[in-house]
Amino acid sequence: MKQIKMLLLASMVILFTACGGGSSSDGTAPSATTSGSTPTATTPDSTSSAKTETGVMSLSITDAPPQLPGTVTAVYITVTGIEFNYDGNWMDVNDFEFENDEFEKNKFESQTFDLLALHDGESLYLGDIVLPVGHYKEIRFKLDAPEKNGKVKSNPGCYIEFGEDEPIAPLFVPSGGQSGYKGKGDFDITANAKIKIMADFNVEKSIVVAGNSGKYLLKPVIRLVVTELSGTINGTVVDIETFNKENDDLFVYAYEAGTYDSTYPEDDEMVPNSDGSHFLNSISSTDVNMSDGNFTLSFLEEGAYDLVTVNYPVDVEGTDPIVVDVEKGDDGKGVIVSKATETPVDVNTSDYPPL
Repeated sequence: MKQIKMLLLASMVILFTACGGGSSSDGTAPSATTSGSTPTATTPDSTSSAKTETGVMSLSITDAPPQLPGTVTAVYITVTGIEFNYDGNWMDVNDFEFENDEFEKNKFESQTFDLLALHDGESLYLGDIVLPVGHYKEIRFKLDAPEKNGKVKSNPGCYIEFGEDEPIAPLFVPSGGQSGYKGKGDFDITANAKIKIMADFNVEKSIVVAGNSGKYLLKPVIRLVVTELSGTINGTVVDIETFNKENDDLFVYAYEAGTYDSTYPEDDEMVPNSDGSHFLNSISSTDVNMSDGNFTLSFLEEGAYDLVTVNYPVDVEGTDPIVVDVEKGDDGKGVIVSKATETPVDVNTSDYPPL
């Protein structure tokens, strides 16, 4: 096991202990469930035997379904490592040394999984990871190193599967095996406690078709959420029968209340960026079941949201997405999401646009 190379001053340890370890700048921290004894990290130097208090980050991953050409059946990625920013330096979680070898079971192991299986509230547990006490704003996901086959670069553990008669498409992840990709979101690690963190890997924004080459690039957009402080929207498009199940495909985008401007064509959200992606400022998204109109937006932080329902006509190339409803809640100030709560929402596209 590698020794941790950063040296902590004893005064910093005293400060962390006095502050309870995980307080944010305003003195608050997410509640965490105590999970028994957690290891104490050693930070040896020639003059001090200071020890760093630790807690546990229980990490899982979820996804929003993508808009991709063709019949995509699976999007596989391989995560080879997790890094955290500690004392201004990035460190692999497996390089962090602690006293009790019992916690060797917390070491992160490489995992390959299908992102398309992880939406509508489904998630995959990645592991319990020991971290030093403190306030965190981001972690970094390392993916397998790219390889070059002829002129094509790809990451062997990252690829897209289509229908039975279509070949697998490789995914190239620029810098994925070197600097990795950041997941951003505030959370606190407190001493002798466990906190559950959900990494929302937004495939909708992350997979890019490169120009006319047809090659697929993965540029991950990852949102970190404290699971126990998040809520869910369970919605229904009540007039789903007015849509053609063969030719229409509905998606719902969640925006922080008041941040979506429906003015068109001035609305930048309706205009694709250089990668062809729309609705870039949305926080989360999901597809609508075209049979019953149901949809689920999971792992949303507490707050108010505007829901933008969009129709992507199937097999009509060059057609812009069509906004068919903007739901702002009963009072026009947004749909309210509370922690550990499921919020029901009815979307009626026949009422849009409002008179």
